[in-house]
Amino acid sequence: MNEAKVSVIIYVKNTVDYIEQCIRSVMNQTLKELEILVVDGGSTDGTLQLIERLKKEDARIRSYEEHGSVGAQFNLGLSKANGQYIGVCEADDYILPDMYKKQYEIAAKHRIDVLRAGYYQVCQAGGREYRFPVKACSRDELTGKVIDYSQSTEFLEQGINGFWSGLYRRTFLLSHHIQMNETKGAAYQDISFSFLTQMLAERVWFMGEAFYCYRIDNPNASVNSIHGVRLHRKEYAELKKKLLANGWWESYKNLFFSWELVSYRWFLRELPKSVRKENAEAVYRYLRGQMEESGYDKNTVIEGVEELADSLDQGMEPFIHKIFDGMGQSDELLFYLEGSFRKEARVVLFGVGHLGMIAKQFLELCKKEVVLTDNSRGLQKSGFMGERVFSPEKAAEYYPDEPYLIANTFHGQEMKEQLQKLGIPDKNIFLCSNEEFFLRKIFVSYEEDGRDNKYER
Repeated sequence: MNEAKVSVIIYVKNTVDYIEQCIRSVMNQTLKELEILVVDGGSTDGTLQLIERLKKEDARIRSYEEHGSVGAQFNLGLSKANGQYIGVCEADDYILPDMYKKQYEIAAKHRIDVLRAGYYQVCQAGGREYRFPVKACSRDELTGKVIDYSQSTEFLEQGINGFWSGLYRRTFLLSHHIQMNETKGAAYQDISFSFLTQMLAERVWFMGEAFYCYRIDNPNASVNSIHGVRLHRKEYAELKKKLLANGWWESYKNLFFSWELVSYRWFLRELPKSVRKENAEAVYRYLRGQMEESGYDKNTVIEGVEELADSLDQGMEPFIHKIFDGMGQSDELLFYLEGSFRKEARVVLFGVGHLGMIAKQFLELCKKEVVLTDNSRGLQKSGFMGERVFSPEKAAEYYPDEPYLIANTFHGQEMKEQLQKLGIPDKNIFLCSNEEFFLRKIFVSYEEDGRDNKYER
């Protein structure tokens, strides 16, 4: 075999339903000079036998066993890797064929420390696969070129976003002793890895293309665990130890605090409604204590969590309110969809942007007639993908008694007030403003147990 350009680490435990697709997606990469390092954590469901069968097909596959934790599995794989660059593919995900060829060509040419690409959130519904793209970087002006972060914390300020979506230069990881935490368990052990790589990387590249397919409908995924608060706390405690041990704490503690706020907000909003409040109270007490002990400056947190940091200083109730701000609308939408929505034949969709197109796919999956409306005069004139787009005024005139689904992340309340002024009853208006919630709690649950249509008439 030629010298490996990329070493792909796959850590696995009891994912027999997904592991073959995962490994084959790496085997079928157009970049052939790679090695596939599969590290099993003690599978008992037939995963090991499947890995052995695939090894007979492809000599590039090497397998190991490490029963400690996901972090220990990754670290073992890293210690066995020989490639110039390190890739990661989690066992229930898969990648598109050109991922490592295109990424390696860029990374090697420009000697990139960390390359990130876009990715797809993927789920199965109605007998087909749906892919929803996520950008590697929210700022388009930073995409497709070398970014020098040697004198900047800007990469770190972007937070965690798909650490498995690209490549890491192996000598960069080794020279800085960057590994995953080996704490017990199988969740969130990428936090320290992501923080340290983003803190220490000097040459970074963001790709506009998406290659990695991140499965959001695996019921056994760590994001579905109600123990996430405890696991988050452990991982951030380990990261803090590393920052203190290396003399980095004072310089980076406010960014550390920002990451905690982002992580806990995301996780708490993923929890079932019945356990949100008690977990949020525990998070408040923990973060409040950390804030006082470490002397965090709430005025220097990253963009997007300024108000959350301020609410932490105001007390438990303001903090909990800010954490779950907007979740009431999502819960109302979920209640409607699990109830009277079944009887609907037609739904008026207000908003034909990114979130609107996700909602449109869902409505069509549920076999509803979808009427499009938008405030864009251009869309009203030209239509969208061959379909007519009504002005809100015309939609209200033609469909005064139909349910209206507003799909907009930032202007939903204004759009609701607009419909109310046009005479649409409040009981007929539902807001879809949280893409993550809509995908994970609604789209993914279209089929219960893979059999019954949950929302269709």
